[in-house]
Amino acid sequence: MRRLLMVIALAVCIGGGTGSGGAAAQAVIDGWSWSILVPSYTQTDVLGSHLRELMNRDAQRDMPPPDVSALRYTPSKARRSANLSAFVERTRAVDPNGAADLQRLFADGDIIEKIAALIAPHGLRVDNLADAYALWWVTAWQATRGDNDTLGHDVMAAVRAQAARALNDAGGPARASDAQKQELAEALLVQTALIDGAVEQAKGNPVRMRQVRAAVSNGAQRMGLDMARMELTGGGFVPGGGR
Repeated sequence: MRRLLMVIALAVCIGGGTGSGGAAAQAVIDGWSWSILVPSYTQTDVLGSHLRELMNRDAQRDMPPPDVSALRYTPSKARRSANLSAFVERTRAVDPNGAADLQRLFADGDIIEKIAALIAPHGLRVDNLADAYALWWVTAWQATRGDNDTLGHDVMAAVRAQAARALNDAGGPARASDAQKQELAEALLVQTALIDGAVEQAKGNPVRMRQVRAAVSNGAQRMGLDMARMELTGGGFVPGGGR
């Protein structure tokens, strides 16, 4: 979602990345950026199975708008600070240099508030799990195609509805506390920024782009999603691909 998150992508570039790919691209390729995801309560393999089932159902019939009320949470600045610190520490355990890049990014202002301002015109909010998951899902899928263009409101609304249904069906996320919802949403949003930055930095470098595409595909599979077996349409994700 290039025009949504370019400010964040540039911050990652400035945050200490070296070489031809930059910090965000290296983070995604090396795999440490996935260490910030995902709190254990989310049971991402279960969520992935709900998303796969949902795509099959959506391909067969229209569905009523989902209830997103249980996926909202009241953000806390104190929790956000604790979450971002925890993301850095999780990263430090697998890549100290990556943790330093992440720490520099977080020190350059409130990254979540920056994302909030950028996605608001597109009808998305940072205080709802469905919005955060939809943004991550679209960004990751696009990355596996070497793309990060901003999509239309209708497409994002359709994916948001799919994400909301799957999160509600999975049970755990909807029943989680505000603190747990905030941790997951902010992890997804930071991960989205890193993926978006990785794609942007890899443009013009085919070798690096192939590495980013493969790394995002592998990371998504760990969350229960095979990005190669879905396509994005005006009505959201549908089964397809298989490449």
